[in-house]
Amino acid sequence: MTTTHPGPKQRRDLQGYIDETGVLHRKEDRIFGLGLICSPHINVLQRELLRFRNRANFHSEFKFSQIATQNVLYYQGLIDEVFKAPETMFACVIYDKEKLVIKNHIKAYNSFCGKLIGDVIMSLGDNFSDYITILADDLSTSKDDHFEREIKAKVKRITRRNAVTNIIRLESHAVTEIQICDVLLGTIAYAFKIEKGLVAPNKAKLQVVKYLQKKLRVPVISTDLERRVKGVRFKITEINQK
Repeated sequence: MTTTHPGPKQRRDLQGYIDETGVLHRKEDRIFGLGLICSPHINVLQRELLRFRNRANFHSEFKFSQIATQNVLYYQGLIDEVFKAPETMFACVIYDKEKLVIKNHIKAYNSFCGKLIGDVIMSLGDNFSDYITILADDLSTSKDDHFEREIKAKVKRITRRNAVTNIIRLESHAVTEIQICDVLLGTIAYAFKIEKGLVAPNKAKLQVVKYLQKKLRVPVISTDLERRVKGVRFKITEINQK
């Protein structure tokens, strides 16, 4: 009897975009969130986004904070485009800082980013050896902040390989995928803020919350959930304790 051993798993390269909402060290921001959108077919998403912008004649930066009655349809259309790209995943972690104890905000931020990236890679399954290049919104950091190094080390501990090939920081106005991350993350964080009574309801922003809930086929998005819709995966995790 001959035993066959499977060969090494095929390498798959992912492009990932990460953004945040709130400021981790600012007491006024009770809700802090990190979001990551990634795909092995980012070129498909880019093509659809370009077509959408040209059709809509909308070339401004998408930002959740800018949602208003006069532009809400553009933001709903942007969400539609996310669901057209195959094998896209969006994952976010929402932190309720009221119950968090953080001693070093810089290291905590880098650790949170690394854990989000590592967990997303591990959740993609065992069919491929996934490697990811991260594009992050540009940050002004001190000399003591080892952003790239600490994130790569955290992801390596989780995945047991050097799964982050590179981390590039860019200004969000130049990258629509980072803007998507901003909108999706902002929408979800806003739903949590409404649930906790932290903000007054805004009609246009609530329309986007309800639109995303409809796309995901769920009654609320201010909760832990994991959904797959038309090949697109969404995962929301809330952390409200140490």
